[in-house]
Amino acid sequence: MKGVTLTVNKAARQLLATVDPLLVEGLLQPKSIDTLIQSSDYKKFFILADGIASLCTLSNAAKAANSLEEKTQVIGEMKDAKISINIATDQMYAEITIESPFAGNVASYNDIVALLHKEGVKKGISKKRINNLIFQATEANSGIAFTDIIARGLTARDGKASILKSLYPNAIDRILQPQDADNNKVDMRNLGDILCVSANTVVAQRSAPSKGRVGYTVTGSPLKPNVGEWKEIKLGANTSISLDDENLVIATVTGQPKFENEIMNVDDTFQTKGVNVGTGNINYAGAVIVNGDVTESMQVIAKGDVIINGFVESATIRSGGDIIITEGAMGKMNEEDCKLHAKGSVFVQHGQGLDIVTSKNLNVRKQLAYSRVKCGGTITIGDPDKPMGSIFASTVQCGSTLYAGTVGAISGSALTIDFSDGVNVLNTRYEAVLTALKQLRENNFDHGVKLRELHSKHVPNALVMQLNKMDSVFESEKHLLNWLEGVEAEMRQAKIEYEKNAKVVAYKEMFHGVSIKMNKRSWRSEKEYFKSVVSLVDGKWQYTPLLN
Repeated sequence: MKGVTLTVNKAARQLLATVDPLLVEGLLQPKSIDTLIQSSDYKKFFILADGIASLCTLSNAAKAANSLEEKTQVIGEMKDAKISINIATDQMYAEITIESPFAGNVASYNDIVALLHKEGVKKGISKKRINNLIFQATEANSGIAFTDIIARGLTARDGKASILKSLYPNAIDRILQPQDADNNKVDMRNLGDILCVSANTVVAQRSAPSKGRVGYTVTGSPLKPNVGEWKEIKLGANTSISLDDENLVIATVTGQPKFENEIMNVDDTFQTKGVNVGTGNINYAGAVIVNGDVTESMQVIAKGDVIINGFVESATIRSGGDIIITEGAMGKMNEEDCKLHAKGSVFVQHGQGLDIVTSKNLNVRKQLAYSRVKCGGTITIGDPDKPMGSIFASTVQCGSTLYAGTVGAISGSALTIDFSDGVNVLNTRYEAVLTALKQLRENNFDHGVKLRELHSKHVPNALVMQLNKMDSVFESEKHLLNWLEGVEAEMRQAKIEYEKNAKVVAYKEMFHGVSIKMNKRSWRSEKEYFKSVVSLVDGKWQYTPLLN
């Protein structure tokens, strides 16, 4: 701009404007100087509007008087970045605000850390976050504020409660993790050396509660955790607390240890070399171990686990726990004459012509064919780590995922896998909860309105106590409503999880003739598929290739 020169006084950190009044065309306006500054290398200075106005006044007066004297005025200043620190009331975090400088400097990381220390922030400081703020403030236009949390405390973590741990794996766990044999191989038929424990044997041990993790605030104050509590040992059947150590659970009879839901039971165990017309049927109030075969038309009924180290042919096995058959089971293909019914899980090496009902999981190590299955959990055909067994020509009701190597047969024999029962049970329960929740919401709303009306009026002293009782009942009703809303949310999530887990995974191949359904939603394989998964995607069955 003609007649105006901008210079910097570095010592005073000021921007100066010098005006030759006689060279300025017309009157000097503040807007013209602002434009000059913004187009110059000095636009990042903090501009002093009063200084510019004063310069214009002096210049215009000198011009009117034909004065040759130049006029100089301070119109801007250098300002370093402003830094402010805010520490949370609970001292669990600290944040910094950096306002980008006006032609000045931004503090270094070390300078900021020193400032934090001065303000009492000593722990949990993030170098990455501080450097990121410094970079933002350095690159931005002047006067822009950047804020971030740059230090966080560590919350104390309360100790975990004591926990009861079994010293012996359950039989179903042993069979799914077979014992080591020679040449780095495993013996699928070896359940391990211990099937029974003697009376007075320690079967479970309570571990001490943990102390928890000490936390700290950003100012370095320690936060002490609560030590975990000692949980009372819940004793199951045929167990007691050791007289020598209150943390040990011992068996009071010779039997089969079974640990479930942090409760150790020792099932009184009946052992036999086989079940046939010579031994008669078995109906026992504990666990049963059969070291041999169960022959045609025989029955084994037990309240505990049933372990059969042999073969089952056209027999009935009913268990209040798990059923484990180390060899195979076979029945007539068109008759329900070989029944395996368990309230726990079922394991069998291979099966044909079986009627299987299990509340939990089913594992068939090799092959399942011409059978009827009702399983409340996961079905695995093959080794649990890599299911490569085959299933075909069967009717299956499944409560979770079915894993197998080969699903269906090349002959196209029908295989139906139905996930309807589980979702129907969930839907029925969910509708019942929704109905109760809707009614409770309406009642709670009406009660709230009426109570507010009562409180807005004068209540005689004789009725104050009754009104307080009504308030108490209303609060209880609200707590019940909150609990029921939590139940509704859990059940809604359970439905989502059920549909997510309702799928068939074929690790080798899937043949035509396989039908998969959930109520009215169905899918049928019309050709041979290689490694694949059939699952619900957006409410519809979808085939997806299984990638390695």
